[in-house]
Amino acid sequence: MKKLLIILFCLFAAQYSFSQSADELYITGDSLLKTKEYKAAAQTFEKAIEKQGKDAELNWYWKTANSWALANDADKAMKAIEKIEKSDKLSPADVNAIEADKDFTSLHSDKKWKSTIEELREKANSNYNIEEIIYGRKDGVALTMLHLKPKGNSNGKTLIWVMAGSWYSSYQQAERSVRPSAMYLDKGFNVFLVILGSQPRYAIPDEINDVKRAVRYIRYNADKFKIDPNKFGIHGGSAGGHLSLAVAMADEKIDSAANDPVDRMSSRVQAAAVLYPPIDFLNWGVTGGNMVNAGDLLKGAGVYGAFDYRVWNSKTRTFDFVKDPSERIKMGRESSPIYAISSDDPPVFIIHGDADKTVPIQQSEIFVAKLKEVGVPNKFIIKKGGDHNPNDMMPELKDFVDWFDKNLN
Repeated sequence: MKKLLIILFCLFAAQYSFSQSADELYITGDSLLKTKEYKAAAQTFEKAIEKQGKDAELNWYWKTANSWALANDADKAMKAIEKIEKSDKLSPADVNAIEADKDFTSLHSDKKWKSTIEELREKANSNYNIEEIIYGRKDGVALTMLHLKPKGNSNGKTLIWVMAGSWYSSYQQAERSVRPSAMYLDKGFNVFLVILGSQPRYAIPDEINDVKRAVRYIRYNADKFKIDPNKFGIHGGSAGGHLSLAVAMADEKIDSAANDPVDRMSSRVQAAAVLYPPIDFLNWGVTGGNMVNAGDLLKGAGVYGAFDYRVWNSKTRTFDFVKDPSERIKMGRESSPIYAISSDDPPVFIIHGDADKTVPIQQSEIFVAKLKEVGVPNKFIIKKGGDHNPNDMMPELKDFVDWFDKNLN
């Protein structure tokens, strides 16, 4: 009787698995992985990948390998890793992460491990055409960006992706953004992953200026990059979304007398698409919710440095901290994109989850309402159950490509 029940259970499980979609199988696999049913998780991921075929994301091959490794089946784990090499989206950062993944520690003694990693790295380097560029200097330090060039024909359009989570920017963020950039590269976009001088050393006004400098630099070198200087889109998530909109909504101010010819260029962009952006620091979550003077809250969130405003004192030749609450409110208002909206601003696309516990969805709601009020073209998607995570914004996030393609004509 017991054997019969087991056979019936297996038949039921197989039939249920067959009836599930690839997405449903991925969810099932994740649940099995969390409950440490590693072998079952690996088998479920494999079925999902088989169903999805060539559209299967690299992450699922990776999770399959993780699951087999945790199930102590080194042979199947290595085979799953070898399959990752076939991905034309594999990036150098992915290979570094795979090599450092603790779940694969048991595989390091496998005779194929080192050669497989080397093959993955060679494939990753061939997948992308990447150049690191210095777009400016300040305080004796270089400001850099990664330029990703499309493999096929360029459409002349440019995506400027602002690297800034919690107003902190790093080269590692740019590395991790290489693979997600592939959806733009496949359509012929040139992508610039912009790294900023960031908090805790530099506050938000400094970061906005860095993004503007990056836009000007790219435009100044448009002929060199073989791009159209009038087809610039800007993108970022969270703080990167805030900085993107701060630049997109800014009034056109060109310093025609600047010594540096780059600074004589326009910092305007022609379209923006962002995820869950902070919009109004003076009405955070509720009307009158003052973020800039909420010191303990900012420190608790690890973003106080972004609001640690300083101004140049020509007498002492130092940067003085701004402590006066009213002056801080003024500076907070100047760096809140909602107060810069005007009818000539570029079209904006926002995706924001209604379960976001980091940036209130109210921020996007009041911003979109203002865009509509002045007649700026916009698109707004409220992601049901979406938290502060780009994975929660799928598959709608992929609509950004078409948005930029349409609005950069």
